[in-house]
Amino acid sequence: MNMKALIYTLGALLGLGVVSVRAQVTVEQAVEDSAQAAVQKLGLEMMKGNFKYGHERMYPRWKRRLATRHGGMEKLDAALDAAAQQKINMRLVVTAYRADRPNAFFSVWKAKKVDPRSGKPLVDATGREVVVEHWLAIVPTMIRVKVPDAQRGGMIRVLEEDGYAVAIAEKGSRDWYFMTGMKPTINDLRSLFPSLPPTAKELRLPLPKVREIKS
Repeated sequence: MNMKALIYTLGALLGLGVVSVRAQVTVEQAVEDSAQAAVQKLGLEMMKGNFKYGHERMYPRWKRRLATRHGGMEKLDAALDAAAQQKINMRLVVTAYRADRPNAFFSVWKAKKVDPRSGKPLVDATGREVVVEHWLAIVPTMIRVKVPDAQRGGMIRVLEEDGYAVAIAEKGSRDWYFMTGMKPTINDLRSLFPSLPPTAKELRLPLPKVREIKS
């Protein structure tokens, strides 16, 4: 019996629900464009020195998870503010940022749609609560920074990193949020979205690379 069959058999014997793992999905060009543009906006704000923008656009469920790890939302906000200020104190400057075309999209997280004014679930014409899904996009990025090296007499070093951003938006919306504040592990991603594939390869996560640019 293969592993997949074994999992289903054990699930049936123990009375457990089995969560199916979803492969990446194809989305419309407009969705790809909006995800790429949103991540590029994230980078442009960093180039302006607005390091708090990523904290303000943090995916709410991820922020609540980080708050639990930090001992509460107030402590998390203080830590995020301190991290942003540290970049300013270090005189770190983002000189270039590029968001490439998304590597992959996944359909994740069904949830009730809530009226932002009343906080109550929205209902359709039949009186049923409206349930929405979300897109999760893996967007490759390149960021280049300049930072003085205190151990080398303030010599300016230029570092370039290839990485990725995890962007999430409600289907039908162009309002993207990000898994910022701390790079999520695969376990972090799958604890929030159990239907995601279990490996970096299946998630299409680019391998992070950092290099120093010599003048």
